[in-house]
Amino acid sequence: MTVIAELNQIIQILEAEIPANPNSPANLRKRERLERELNSYFNKLEKAFPYSKLSAIYNRYVEKE
Repeated sequence: MTVIAELNQIIQILEAEIPANPNSPANLRKRERLERELNSYFNKLEKAFPYSKLSAIYNRYVEKE
């Protein structure tokens, strides 16, 4: 290994340990878990609220001027 390659490897190891680094392995796992949880939440919200029936409900109860 060259000195530059070793330095690059050390820099990558140090960057992975920075808490605010969005590309660190720990933060990538947390991001993926958050994405799954948000997808699940919004899918449940979509199933709980009948968006397809919204226009019919609106037209039934809202009076036009």
